[in-house]
Amino acid sequence: MDIYKQNLINNLKCSDLTNLKNYEMVGGKNKKWKNSTQKRSKLYVKHPKPTNGAGMVTKTYENNKQLDIERLNNPYLLHPEDYETQQELFDAIKHWWIFKYRKKESTIIDRLRYAKKMSEHNVFPINWLKFNPVQIINYLEHREYVDYQNKRGKHQIINEWKTVKTFARAFGIDASLWGYTPPSPPKAKVKQIPLPPTVHRLLHARYSTNHYENALVTHILTHSFHIGWRPSELIIQNVNDVYLEEGYLIITETKKNNQPRQIWPDNNIMNSRQKKSLKNYIECWRTQVANKNSGDYLYLQKSGKPFKSTQHLNRYLKKFIGERYPGFHPYIWRHWCAIARLIRSKVKTKRWDIWDVKEWMGHEKIDTTEDYVKFAKNYYRNAPYDWIRAVLKFYKSNNVFIEQ
Repeated sequence: MDIYKQNLINNLKCSDLTNLKNYEMVGGKNKKWKNSTQKRSKLYVKHPKPTNGAGMVTKTYENNKQLDIERLNNPYLLHPEDYETQQELFDAIKHWWIFKYRKKESTIIDRLRYAKKMSEHNVFPINWLKFNPVQIINYLEHREYVDYQNKRGKHQIINEWKTVKTFARAFGIDASLWGYTPPSPPKAKVKQIPLPPTVHRLLHARYSTNHYENALVTHILTHSFHIGWRPSELIIQNVNDVYLEEGYLIITETKKNNQPRQIWPDNNIMNSRQKKSLKNYIECWRTQVANKNSGDYLYLQKSGKPFKSTQHLNRYLKKFIGERYPGFHPYIWRHWCAIARLIRSKVKTKRWDIWDVKEWMGHEKIDTTEDYVKFAKNYYRNAPYDWIRAVLKFYKSNNVFIEQ
């Protein structure tokens, strides 16, 4: 402490200490501290130089090299150069998808079917053994703008892009970094579904001279129009997931990594002895054909084997139903169920209960359920009653279907 400051402290009274603070604020203490700080900042603070283009390239190369090392050391990834034929690679992709990626076999079968067709394209055939992003993007753009002329085929291209991403993921490649954006299909403006009288006819029609085959078709239709499950969920439904006494089903959602969904169908569908219920099918019909090939699958062909895929189910049902309802496909019962349940909520509560329907249908987004409301409003004008109850309770009088 300097002599001037020490003398000032000794001579001042306590009431005059304010002068000392003013001295420090105006004079030497703050000034000396500021000068000292500036000197130290020059000694300890180093400003990095901006990275030039060459430096950025080097850094990117080093990062990519590190990623390549991680990819080579990852036992869960596949390397296309390790396979001699395309079929060997497809088998490895299938094994990776089912056992390592823990997905359903039916999905990868569809993806590999697309992959085979993509490898046979006449202009840009995809060589899966030499996974080339430029070749793949050229293929996809050619399909969109030349093969389909940007007018159709959007769902097809989306499925092909999903196939590419499946292979890329197995190879440890992030295909989203390629910059390609698949076309977005327009939202459906038309949903043609049968009215309750037509559904009633389908549920009670005679489809085959074989008693079991006729019962199988009618039971599948009855259950599906009421439950509204996806065809991929129907073909893997297990008997053990049908809880008749408790009155509910456990459905495995193949679209959501096999997550379970629980629903409570009407008792007519679960336990009725007069209607085409799950109880009747399980106890009276399924036992007639079940054998060592049946497993625990709910719906069995007359051979006792389950359906192999959704395409197999589609072909099987169209063979019987196509003449009675042209344009039938299994997914139509899902559209019908969503609209019918919205109408049921309108009849019972005087409002469109989209959240209840969302949970029943297993929609991932509420927007999907909301898209059905505009169709439900129009169908409700022509048939303002509970559709789900009606399809089991219509009776025929003078060739006119009337709800009881």
